[in-house]
Amino acid sequence: MKLKYYLAILILLITVQSYAQTGRVIKGTVIDSTKQTIPGATVKLLTGADSLITGTDANGAFIFPSVKASQISLIISSIGYDPIRRRIMLDNAVTPVILKPIILKNSSTTLSTVNITSVNPVKIKEDTVEFNTAAYKVRDGAMVEDVIKKLPGADVDNNGNVTFQGKTVSKVRVNGKDFFGGDIKTATQNLPADAVSTVQMINDYGDQANLTGIKSGEPETVLNINIKPSRNNGYFGQLSAGDGRDAIPQIDGTTDQNRFVGQANLFSFSGDRQIAVLGNLNNTNTSLFNFGPPGSQMPANGITTARSIGFNYRDSWSKKLTVYGSYSFASNSVNLTSSTLQNNISVADPSTNTLKSTEHDTKINHRFTFNMEYKPDTVNYFKISPSFSYAGVNTSVTGSNLLANDTATLSNYNYKTLSNSSAPNYGINVLYNHRFNSHGRDFSVNFGVGRSTSRAYDNPVYTYINTAASAPLDQFINTNSHTDTVGASFSYIEPLSRRSYFQANYIYHRAYSVADKVTDTLATDGSTNNYPLLSNNYNFTLTTNRFGINYRFIEKKYNYVIGVVAQPTSLDGYSPTTGLSTSKTSFNFTPDAHFVYNFSRSQTLSANYTGTTNSPTFSELQPVTDFSNASYPITGNPDLKPEFNNTFSLRYNKFDFASGNVFFSNLSFIQTDNKIVANTITYPANYTPNAKLSNTIATQYLNANGYYSASGFYVFAKPFDNRRYNLFFIGNVSYNNNISYISNVDATTFDMTTEKNIAKTLVYTQGLRFRVDITDVIDAEPNTSYTINSSQNSLNQPGINDNFRTWNLGVTGKNYVWKDWTLSYDYTKTFYYNYKGSTNPNILNTYIERRFLKSKLATFRLSAFDLFNQNTGYSSTQNGNYVTQTNVNRLGRYYMLTFTLRLQKNAGKGQGDHGPGDHGPGDHGPGGPPPGGGGPGGGPSMD
Repeated sequence: MKLKYYLAILILLITVQSYAQTGRVIKGTVIDSTKQTIPGATVKLLTGADSLITGTDANGAFIFPSVKASQISLIISSIGYDPIRRRIMLDNAVTPVILKPIILKNSSTTLSTVNITSVNPVKIKEDTVEFNTAAYKVRDGAMVEDVIKKLPGADVDNNGNVTFQGKTVSKVRVNGKDFFGGDIKTATQNLPADAVSTVQMINDYGDQANLTGIKSGEPETVLNINIKPSRNNGYFGQLSAGDGRDAIPQIDGTTDQNRFVGQANLFSFSGDRQIAVLGNLNNTNTSLFNFGPPGSQMPANGITTARSIGFNYRDSWSKKLTVYGSYSFASNSVNLTSSTLQNNISVADPSTNTLKSTEHDTKINHRFTFNMEYKPDTVNYFKISPSFSYAGVNTSVTGSNLLANDTATLSNYNYKTLSNSSAPNYGINVLYNHRFNSHGRDFSVNFGVGRSTSRAYDNPVYTYINTAASAPLDQFINTNSHTDTVGASFSYIEPLSRRSYFQANYIYHRAYSVADKVTDTLATDGSTNNYPLLSNNYNFTLTTNRFGINYRFIEKKYNYVIGVVAQPTSLDGYSPTTGLSTSKTSFNFTPDAHFVYNFSRSQTLSANYTGTTNSPTFSELQPVTDFSNASYPITGNPDLKPEFNNTFSLRYNKFDFASGNVFFSNLSFIQTDNKIVANTITYPANYTPNAKLSNTIATQYLNANGYYSASGFYVFAKPFDNRRYNLFFIGNVSYNNNISYISNVDATTFDMTTEKNIAKTLVYTQGLRFRVDITDVIDAEPNTSYTINSSQNSLNQPGINDNFRTWNLGVTGKNYVWKDWTLSYDYTKTFYYNYKGSTNPNILNTYIERRFLKSKLATFRLSAFDLFNQNTGYSSTQNGNYVTQTNVNRLGRYYMLTFTLRLQKNAGKGQGDHGPGDHGPGDHGPGGPPPGGGGPGGGPSMD
């Protein structure tokens, strides 16, 4: 028995000795003062004369697997933070130790001319991808757009439109607040890059969702730009003026036109007060503001003279009240020539339409936005947002139209159209949110009213050539319409436990539209007569009620929302002219689901499903034929039902801190019930039931099922040698299963036959880029992309080309020589395949720039645009009814000399402020999403 005790004591001593030899595990996490974990920090452990060194991983965590001493010191350091030293007393136990999070404070020492490469460029958090601009170096004086062009997954086209992960960026914010009403280029092309700390790409579900966490519908992609704290005091800006001349071959005695540009921007920041003034005048196809839908920034097509000015204001009028808003004005003139070849799909009577036109537009736009955010206490929040916009345009078009089939000319005429329109819109939105306690109970209401108005005058005049007229030769069309909208949404959150919540929401929307269309014709004696067959007064009301209940669960690694939505919809129409009324109702019952899984701070997966309603437009509903295009009259259908879209999306983002690799991807699938589709009807040459439809291809609308679309995007970025070299693989694909109907009217019996056509359209683009970025030496990117645009129709039509290809080869870059000289080049070679009459243009834009004056604040730039004078514009459009090819004019070769002066005062680098090549991990602009993360707690105390 005693022997057993001796053996047990011996084994215990051996075990203790073994532990003493192997030591214990010590773990910890390094965070900043905002509780954001810090990857890449250096952690040094000292035990007497011995030392161990390790670094924090992507989650800010570190580990020492075998520490033998009971008294140790830790020295933690990271670029941009003050280093700290901690002495730790441990007991004599051998159990693992988990230290409390170690907090580093932002460095209080100004860094001077330091080339730092240890920068964490990407942070990923659920709906936000954040890029540290210090990791994407640009030349002094560059705008933030130059930084965005370097971000993995981001793309900036020649018109300044920004996409991220294949989706259009619809709005821009500065320090978390809308900038110039969210107009993208106002920020990207005017804010200097060295004033920016971080750039965030956010999937935004709206203000109410940001407050409550209840997400509904598809998010919009929002760009948020955070300004460095030191730039919040002082002013900075830029003045530019340039003059040049066309250098294109002279035809018919024409002379080269003068080219000019004048631009000014000024930003004045004083704490919470921020003022920005922008102005631009040019005839080089450069616009300052975008008054259309996101991504519709002025195209390169045509020749445009642009005049723009705008003002943005933001301030805190008290500790409880913050205001911000903007006013934008633009007056643009556009000259456009185009030619279009359209193949109309029809089994019995296919046809081809050749259209040529010259157009001149004069456009006037105003936009005013204002926001007031009021926080009377810690539990109540108000936001009031009035808005006003105005769009006016005067248009004159001259052109020719030839419609023919295999055997005869169906319609041949010249036309001239004069038109003008104005569209004032105004409204107000009020948001209120109340938090009942600290446990998560929350109530929110959002209410909005508005009116959009349109007044349009159209005067098409037709001159037929050897064919019978199918429309009144001289029409005067006046259309007055307005839509009054009222909407409200309510949401309530009830906590069920520390991690789970019950959510209920209700959304009401009502849109009442009135449209009065009056058509007059010109008689041979010069008098005008009302044309009742082409006139009508039509009103319709769309009412939607959306009821939803959800269960939400939040864990550190994942969170999800699952629920159900019931959505009854009614669409009622009435014509005072005819006395006829229509009423359509629908009811949709769908699940609602959102899921997010955070593998780590740099790797996330999210999946979403939503159901939404889309109402018909006025032109799709109004039961009156529109002959403003004589060959293609359009008749609405008052019996249309609203569409219902079932949308599923999947998004995966990963950033590897160790290798720097970035992989972004997303997939989406949309299935639509009651899709509004077109039925094109080909009428014979002598259609006696209605002679005005003779030799026309009319369009009517109806609902159909079977439509769906799918799209996908990916980007993989591989950096080398501290991001001096970067390889990008980029792919984008979309597939559409379009539904349409093709009808033909028999020339003898006038019987109509209708066939369903399914057009399967595939568009795929694969791109490859390689960027070389060596500071003050070269910043260049060779690139290539290949695009397939193919369509297959179930109604096979021989002789129609529906398979287009485009191959682009290019290189863009800047070489920096003799310290203050820059040579820039942008070359693209485009190969068009299967486009009729296309050429394969070489486009080269280049400039030489010289910096001078103190702090390099001034530059002279000599530019040459389209050196080979081969700028052409070809595009194709395919659906189930037709295939079109279009060619438009673009701005040709010209030269320009430009002088630019940068303005700057009290906006230099300061505490927490680092230059384009420096690292400022603690530099977060106000207004951005709150930082997340935080390491594990517990462990012994530190002194």
